[in-house]
Amino acid sequence: MSNAKFGAKEVMDVVLYDMETNKPVIQFDSLKTSSISVTSEKVYARGGKGNPKLITWEINKEATLTIEDALISPKSLELISGIARKVGVQTIRMRQTTEYDENGVNKGSMYPLKADSTGKITLAFEPNTTADKILVYPYDSDCEETALYDMEGAQLSGKELTVTAAKDQRVVVYYDYDSEETAETYVIDAEHFSGTYKLVGDTVLRNQKTGKDEAFQVTIPNLKFTSNLELGFAAEGDPSTTTFECEIMRDSDTGTMIQMVKY
Repeated sequence: MSNAKFGAKEVMDVVLYDMETNKPVIQFDSLKTSSISVTSEKVYARGGKGNPKLITWEINKEATLTIEDALISPKSLELISGIARKVGVQTIRMRQTTEYDENGVNKGSMYPLKADSTGKITLAFEPNTTADKILVYPYDSDCEETALYDMEGAQLSGKELTVTAAKDQRVVVYYDYDSEETAETYVIDAEHFSGTYKLVGDTVLRNQKTGKDEAFQVTIPNLKFTSNLELGFAAEGDPSTTTFECEIMRDSDTGTMIQMVKY
């Protein structure tokens, strides 16, 4: 089969393993692309008339892996940040312009937030602060300092905020509230970086002669993820993808950088 030819078209499914425990850390099964690049530098001995190249050496071999994921997951965010996600109550900052139902679901623009004839405003969530810390603006003067309602004498009971000066007015309300205990928090700071893992990628190669797909596995024993991250939020175009750039290092035991097996 040494003369057989194969075509590579299918993306890899990738699993990263902890290098110490050899246990799986994360699986990527929604990749769009996964590409390996190997480069090296050349140096030459030159001499004689015209100073031609006489001998060539190749040095500084480097290999990189780039994978592009169609989806993002809590695990992949942990991978990039280098910090484990935290689960628990977090303070959420709210800008409310419409009514919400009893389950905290936005009822939409057809239900603008208004104060009733007594100035009572029903908020979507219960603020975690006092009434005087809440900001209330007329809808048409949002963020205008001079239009901010005076909160002296305002009353807060659960989700019910009463601002007498705002009665019968459409309003915008800014306040903080506590999330559910299931909220997941991801932190990117200047001190933590992504880690190093063993990668195993599975795909298929198509045999030119038989037209059949044959299993193909790529193993990278020492893969350093970079901490680069780009998240795109756009109203148009294709959904944003997440690209992971990785440096392939030499395995300390075998010297292997990349192993590829067709089986």
